Amino acid sequence: MKKSYKFILAGVVFACVIGWLLMSSFSQDSVYYLEVHEITKNPDKYNQKGMRVTGNVVKGTITQDYKKQYLLFTIQDIQGEPDTIQVEYNGIIPDTFKEDIHVIVEGKYDKEKKLFNAETVLTKCPSKYEAELEQKAS
Repeated sequence: MKKSYKFILAGVVFACVIGWLLMSSFSQDSVYYLEVHEITKNPDKYNQKGMRVTGNVVKGTITQDYKKQYLLFTIQDIQGEPDTIQVEYNGIIPDTFKEDIHVIVEGKYDKEKKLFNAETVLTKCPSKYEAELEQKAS
């Protein structure tokens, strides 16, 4: 075998290994980013899959226990659809968490219980940051 063929063969094998590593890392770390109505319309597709869901916390649905770091609430679709899902979270409750705010929850949806088990709850309070921007701009 000529020396140039060995380099070409080694290059092809190296490229295949790099491609395989990239593909396997993307598939393991990728998560769906969905809205509430996408889950409620097709729960079979997203059952027990890791995903991020965005929605608004519905007023009067929050049950929380700071000592046990337990939070149960309902989120509604931000597109104005009437769809809702119940979210259960065990962990440090964000200080800015309250009713009628935009949240992003990360975890898995359980179709049987009709419950989203969140591993992470991110709160977003745009009005808080808009006020700071207005003050900085003036």
